[in-house]
Amino acid sequence: MKSRHFRYPYRRRSHGLLWLLFGLAGMGAVAVLLAGRRRRWLPGLPEDTAEPALAPAARREPAPEEPLAPESYAEAAPPESSPVWLAGPAGNLFVRDGGDTGGTGDTGDAGSAALPVLFVHSLAGNGGQWALQLDHLRRHRRAVALDLRGHGDSDPADDGDYSIPAFAADVAAVADQLDLRRFVLAGHSLGAAVAIEYAGRNPERVAGLLLVDPNGDQTRVPREQMEPFLTALRTDPHRELDSYFRQLVVHGDPDAARWVLDDLFLTAEDAVAKAVAGSMEYAPLPALARYPGPKLSVISDLNTLPFSLHRLLPDLPVRLMPGTGHWLMMDRPEAFNHLLDEFLDGLR
Repeated sequence: MKSRHFRYPYRRRSHGLLWLLFGLAGMGAVAVLLAGRRRRWLPGLPEDTAEPALAPAARREPAPEEPLAPESYAEAAPPESSPVWLAGPAGNLFVRDGGDTGGTGDTGDAGSAALPVLFVHSLAGNGGQWALQLDHLRRHRRAVALDLRGHGDSDPADDGDYSIPAFAADVAAVADQLDLRRFVLAGHSLGAAVAIEYAGRNPERVAGLLLVDPNGDQTRVPREQMEPFLTALRTDPHRELDSYFRQLVVHGDPDAARWVLDDLFLTAEDAVAKAVAGSMEYAPLPALARYPGPKLSVISDLNTLPFSLHRLLPDLPVRLMPGTGHWLMMDRPEAFNHLLDEFLDGLR
């Protein structure tokens, strides 16, 4: 088991782009597909390249252009946390658990505890990337973040399975062992696909589904366009993904960039290519259709591909967070936490 300390960022973050294109295919699988299109997404281009999907009046209004308070990592005290390892389907899973655990995970009575929230990270990330959300929520409710198999401090998968359903089985193991009978599920990027799969299988347990810059439907990307990237990942996973991630963080805060890149190297090499391949084989719409509960997709202003979820599902509630990179909750934590609170306040 790799040793790891909790880390909390400490410098005021830049509002520049944290990436040049966003990771709908588990952070990197669309690099080949989009290589010729990056220039169209840079600031200052004609208005016809802007995001048109949020224009209809039926959609919710965009998030505030400016955060409600100064966004400084120094303002967030480390949350009280109980780091534990739980038995997962294919190895031990590392979990950050803390906050108000009074009552149960149910909210049937007015006096019962607030709904707990379970966070799922993206490809080559870990639960620590939700640190500022954990700290924010734990003042009033229980908040949990796991490291998926092969990521962070969790064990590599004994069975070598890094598919979306396999990751969803990790979520199920954590929810069951922590007795989270009914809870809010939030997933970022690849983790959003994992959250969708779990919610589709367990709709009665998920009180709300928060999708943060989610993957789109990767089955709509021609496989032959992705094979060169997958081949490179299989040959040298860390080096290839590190090279790609450096493009994504070049305009971001240097401390945040180092944080993301450090987390990448905590990911098992076997997990990188297999997770990307697994995301390409996963069609999220059937599982999403099986979940009838409250949903919200919070997206960056670069989440514009034809197979983005909000383009495929016009009725999916969407909130746009402008001026961020792909790691929305890290880039503008105050604004993101405001949207998070709004979503949680509307749940029963």
